[in-house]
Amino acid sequence: VAALYYLRLSLRLGVMMLALLLLCLGIGAWVASLSTAAWLSIGIGGFVIGWLFQFVGHFWEGRKPAFMDDVTGLIIGPLFVLAEACFLAGGLRELQRNIELRAGKVRNA
Repeated sequence: VAALYYLRLSLRLGVMMLALLLLCLGIGAWVASLSTAAWLSIGIGGFVIGWLFQFVGHFWEGRKPAFMDDVTGLIIGPLFVLAEACFLAGGLRELQRNIELRAGKVRNA
């Protein structure tokens, strides 16, 4: 369902996100085939590391998570991260310009 929403928002980003989701599905299936101790360790470890990255990011930004105000942030967040990664890699310049025209330039910290 999320992939269809992403494709509807942006075909290019939606296709990239679909590829990432399929990769995660494949990795998840492989992890699930491991012993209980292994998949449990990987799952808990991944959760803790992800949570720490999120905590540090929100502390650094000085803002609370967007989903605290609107649950839409939970589904938009991954697409936002992918778009930002593309911008950093020099891709999707037209989309970046359009966003900056609407929201204003990003300030440097």
